[in-house]
Amino acid sequence: MRIVRLLVTPGSLATLVAVAAIAVVERSAGGVAAGLAGALAGLFAILAASQVGLLASVPLAGVRVQRIVIGVGPRLADWSRPNRSVVLRALPVIMAVGVRAAKAPVRRRMWWSAMCSAVAELAVVVAAAAWAGGGGAFAHGFAIACVAEFVHALLPQRSTVATSTGWLLFRLPWVDDEQARQLEAAPVVGEAIEAAHNGDLDLAERLAERLRESYPDLRSALAARVFVLEARGRYAEAMMLAVKLASDRRQEPDEAAVSFAALAGLACVTVEAGQLDSELGLSTANDALENAATLGYPGYKLNGVRALHALLRGDVDEAIALATRAAGSGDNLLVRADDLATLARAHMASGDNRTARAVITEAEKLASWWPRVAGTRSRLEVT
Repeated sequence: MRIVRLLVTPGSLATLVAVAAIAVVERSAGGVAAGLAGALAGLFAILAASQVGLLASVPLAGVRVQRIVIGVGPRLADWSRPNRSVVLRALPVIMAVGVRAAKAPVRRRMWWSAMCSAVAELAVVVAAAAWAGGGGAFAHGFAIACVAEFVHALLPQRSTVATSTGWLLFRLPWVDDEQARQLEAAPVVGEAIEAAHNGDLDLAERLAERLRESYPDLRSALAARVFVLEARGRYAEAMMLAVKLASDRRQEPDEAAVSFAALAGLACVTVEAGQLDSELGLSTANDALENAATLGYPGYKLNGVRALHALLRGDVDEAIALATRAAGSGDNLLVRADDLATLARAHMASGDNRTARAVITEAEKLASWWPRVAGTRSRLEVT
């Protein structure tokens, strides 16, 4: 059944349709091979175009860049700051860009940002179609893949890791009242999270208090308050709000997946800090991890939480392996610093304080003030 569900997803259907179209157009084995090669190139081209369109929307729509990641694989270079990730990885075949609207009107700015992305993709589709008119099998495959991916991008879809261009264009203008309020609160939510990322915790707390007064039950406001409390090391308070978020029956599956992932992480750090009973906390974390994975939260993004969970259970080897993977795959500075703190603590538990000191020094370069980083350094200084 899992294979069937995978095959009927829009992305898989688009791929199957593209391959079938190439097989029909190019009837020889050599033609099909060239067409498939062209399709792969076309896929990379139109995906890149969509991300270039998002970058173009920064001055045009008045949005801010949150993330630019070029390539996959091991990290080669990193120019990240607390509120913006800029990373170059070993195989520069794809680019991922994330933007957000930092000021009102949020809905309009995000809609125009999506429109810029769609226009950039359409330009590639038109150019590919013109090339295919006089080209060979490679050009045909290139054009077919571009059209298939363009149509796929226009389908209104949301997941735990992405929102499609089509959702922003065709669903965003008519969201319900709850989502409209989240868009209304987005500038203050963004300011609070940005202040916390920069280590300006007094400002972050003032903004979190504004959110509590103006939007006491709004999901995005609650999530921002959770993050600010975590940055303060007030894990038990953050845990209470995280439970409230995860228990919200109104949330969509993609929202619930994020809520459960956050709850799992908080349950673990609250146990680690001695602010929650170990048996209760680890059981809560385990259930939340299972729920997040079931609802589609990417497994690689859960490695950091699983590493800490394993460490608290006493499985040091698994904790080291998972934390190493998590620190290598993450792009957000605070998340990486937190994963490195877990890795350092795992090495301490294995008796290797020398490696633990090297790891925590790396974490301090990213966010020396983060509670788990500072706490790990303090523990190392007395051992």
